[in-house]
Amino acid sequence: MPVLTRLRAHLRLRQRLRPSAAVNADEELAWWLREWDPAAGEDQRWERAHDAVAMVLRESGIKDTIFFDGKVVVDIGPGALGFPDACPARVSIGVDPLAQRFADAGLLLASDAIYLAARAEAIPLVSGSADVVLARNSLDHVDDPRAALAEARRLLRPGGTLILNFDVDHTPTPTEPHALDAHEVRSWLAPMEVVFADRWPHPHGRDGHAVVLVAVQP
Repeated sequence: MPVLTRLRAHLRLRQRLRPSAAVNADEELAWWLREWDPAAGEDQRWERAHDAVAMVLRESGIKDTIFFDGKVVVDIGPGALGFPDACPARVSIGVDPLAQRFADAGLLLASDAIYLAARAEAIPLVSGSADVVLARNSLDHVDDPRAALAEARRLLRPGGTLILNFDVDHTPTPTEPHALDAHEVRSWLAPMEVVFADRWPHPHGRDGHAVVLVAVQP
């Protein structure tokens, strides 16, 4: 039996035996196994990782192509997409509770990026240590979105940048349990200054639509 087939069968068995939070984590991992084949060529995966960096800048209205260079960048909930690996930061950190499981499944690229297997609400980094914090399509996945944003603000140094991209008005799912409201999320950012905002007609997921907010730490 192929390795991926055995792993997916194991995940299905564990889903019947574990509590809901663990089941949701298994569903997240299973999704990445479907979308990001460990057997895919390294060149193809690196191309997608570099595309992710350019995509974040474009979506956020940041025209400076070297915006991340020389900075400490924290990506909350990167999954196995590869943004932390390709980001040209001085220090690039991916925070994802499934980071170790991604690594064990062969889903992470070999790079200088640091991955922390931690929750968005409790990130083991010193306050004021990050120049940029990014949360793209992850805010509705966390246990407590408001607490996750408070943690993001804690990590940012004065003048640091928070980049958010999240779905609103969508139907909650087991892996995306929060139906976020754009105005409420914006209120959670105070006293940060929102310097860029955009609304997409389409969502990351099945319904609703996406909102992009870029805010600066006072």
